[in-house]
Amino acid sequence: MKLNFKQYFKLSRPANLILVATVVLIASTLFNPFPSIWRVLLAIICTTFITAAGNALNDMCDIEIDRINKPNRPLPSGDLSIESARGFMIVMFILGNIAGLILGFSLLFISLFIATPLLFWYAYRLRHVALVGNIVVAFLSALTFIFAAQAFGDINLGYVPFVFTFILSVVREIVKDLEDLDGDEAHNSKTLPVMIGETPTRIIAGIITALFIPLIPIPYVAEMFGKWFFFFGLVGVVFPMAVVMIQLFQIKRAINYHQIAIALKVIMFLGLAAVFVGRF
Repeated sequence: MKLNFKQYFKLSRPANLILVATVVLIASTLFNPFPSIWRVLLAIICTTFITAAGNALNDMCDIEIDRINKPNRPLPSGDLSIESARGFMIVMFILGNIAGLILGFSLLFISLFIATPLLFWYAYRLRHVALVGNIVVAFLSALTFIFAAQAFGDINLGYVPFVFTFILSVVREIVKDLEDLDGDEAHNSKTLPVMIGETPTRIIAGIITALFIPLIPIPYVAEMFGKWFFFFGLVGVVFPMAVVMIQLFQIKRAINYHQIAIALKVIMFLGLAAVFVGRF
């Protein structure tokens, strides 16, 4: 495996890894006393390494589609070979699951017997299956909260952020499919936009967003989080999601799906910030 660190770093999708690490860190702050720093670090290693492996696997499976949609990615650009990406993926999966093993059997079970098989199932079977693939990726993204809460001693603390992350991730995955429509059509992928068209897909994403927005204040109303959760949730999640919803529903107006996908990732970070400050 040739050591081209810049391209391996790019292959792993660092923004995704930062998001996953942030989830683990914020989950750790929900516990009193604060978990052992070594346990937090192991949880970050496990989740980020397995995420990196999954990202490499997806790029390997999508190389031909990415020649159209994302030609500058390491594999379609030729900066990395398939063999190098495969070696990187195997190393990341092994190291990530070793960290899960050190954390304990229940954590290894989540990483090795839930997350890892789902990543392979998604990459080889579900990544271009209408809506099902979106739901699986969203589940895997949200599963980080469950993993971290279990790692730090109380899985119940992970359920609310799991639900919120899952719904937001479903919207983002649908938008990413809209962004990749040209390449997916060229390779006959059965994504939602390919199967039902761009406009109906925008409407579905808009409806999910509209149903999600009223749920955001519920943890505050239920007194699960404090006033700062409400404030940050309102400013950082509700208002931006309302803007996204309006854009999705303006079906006669062309929008930049890439920018919307980036905005949704930023909203995820702001949502994590709301969970963090909500404990005060």
